[in-house]
Amino acid sequence: MILLSDLIKRNLLISESKGIDHTLIICFAILSATGFIMITSATLDYALQEMSNSFHFIIKHLIYLSLGLFIATIITKIKLSFYHDYSKAFLLLAFLISLIVFIPGLGREINGARRWLDLGFITVQVSEVSRLFIMIWICSFITKNDINKSFNKCLLMIFLLCSIILIQRDFGSTALLVFTFFSLMLIVGLNIKKLFSYLLLAVIISIPLIIFQPYRLKRIISFLNPWEDPTGSGYQLIASLLAFGKGGIFGLGLGSSVQKLLYLPESYNDFIFALIAEELGLLFSLMIIILFGFIFFRIIQLAKKSRDNNLIFASNLSYTISFFITYQALIHIMVNVGLAPTKGMGLPLISYGGTNLLMMFIFIGLLVRVQIENRQKISQAVKRGY
Repeated sequence: MILLSDLIKRNLLISESKGIDHTLIICFAILSATGFIMITSATLDYALQEMSNSFHFIIKHLIYLSLGLFIATIITKIKLSFYHDYSKAFLLLAFLISLIVFIPGLGREINGARRWLDLGFITVQVSEVSRLFIMIWICSFITKNDINKSFNKCLLMIFLLCSIILIQRDFGSTALLVFTFFSLMLIVGLNIKKLFSYLLLAVIISIPLIIFQPYRLKRIISFLNPWEDPTGSGYQLIASLLAFGKGGIFGLGLGSSVQKLLYLPESYNDFIFALIAEELGLLFSLMIIILFGFIFFRIIQLAKKSRDNNLIFASNLSYTISFFITYQALIHIMVNVGLAPTKGMGLPLISYGGTNLLMMFIFIGLLVRVQIENRQKISQAVKRGY
C-alpha cells in the first residue's frame, strides 16, 4: 500500500518536471527584447550615415534572432548523449575551425585580427564556436574519468586551443575560456592546491602576452588612467563614463542618447551597457545585472538537479554554459564602467553580433534539453516506484 506522503511526493516530482523552466526562458526573452530595442536606438542614425539605410543593422539582427530561435528549437530535439558519444569529434572540430581561418580566402582579417571565417552569406567568429566545442569534450571526458587523474590532458587541450586563439589576436576569448575551464574544474572537485597552482601559472603566462603586445599594454595603461590620453587610447572609456553620468538614475529617455551620435564607438556592441545606462538610467541597468545574476543561479540549480538525477554530463554542460554567459556579461559590464581594460566583448543577448547571438541561442537550446532530460529521468523513476 502506497503511503499518502509517498503519493504526494511522487506527484510533486511529476509536477516539477512537467514542462520547461519558464522563468529562465522569460529572463532570456527580456534580454533579447532589450537588445533589439537598444540596437534599434543605437544604429538608426549611424546606419543612415554609413550604409544609407537606417534599418541595415536592425534587419540583420532580426535575421540572426530568427535563425537563433530556429537553431535553439532544433537543439532541444537532440539528445545530450549525442554530444557525449561524439565528444572527440567536437574536440577535433574545435581545432579544425580555429586553424581554418589561416587559409587564404576563408579567413577574414579585421583590424589586424584574423579570427573570422567568411562563408559568404555569414561571417563566423570561430573562437565563439571552438570554445564551446572543446568544453563539450571536456564535460564528456571528466564524466568518464576521474578529474584529478585526467586534469593534465584537459589542460593540454585548453592550452593548445588558447595558443591558436591568441595567434588570432583574441585575448578576450582566451580569458573567457580559461576562466570557464578553471571554474568547472573547481566545481567538479579538482584538488584545490593543483587548481590554484595552475591558475597562478596561467596568470604568470598572461603577463608577457600583455607586456610584449603594445596594443594590449596600451589598453592597460589607458584603463588605469584614461585621462592621460583622452583623445586616443582613453577615448572609449571616457565616452562610456560620460554616458553613465548623463543617464543618471532614470536616464535621458529611449532614443535620446547623445553619446551614440558617433561619440561612443561601438555603442551597439562593445559599449551597449553604457548606452542602456544613458538612455534608461541606473535603475534599468541594475535590473539587467540582476537578470544576469538570476539566470546564473537558475542554471546552477539546474546543474545541481542534473547531478542529483545522475545526469553528470548534463550537469557539467550546464555549469559550463552558466560560466560562459556570466563571465562574458561580467567582463562587458566591468569594461563599460571602467573596472577592466577595454576589450571587444558584447553583452550576451543584447549586443549586436551574429555569431555571439547564435551561440547564446544554442546555449538556450542545450539548457532546455537538459531540463527535458531531467523531466524524463524523474518520470521514469516515478514509474518504477523509486
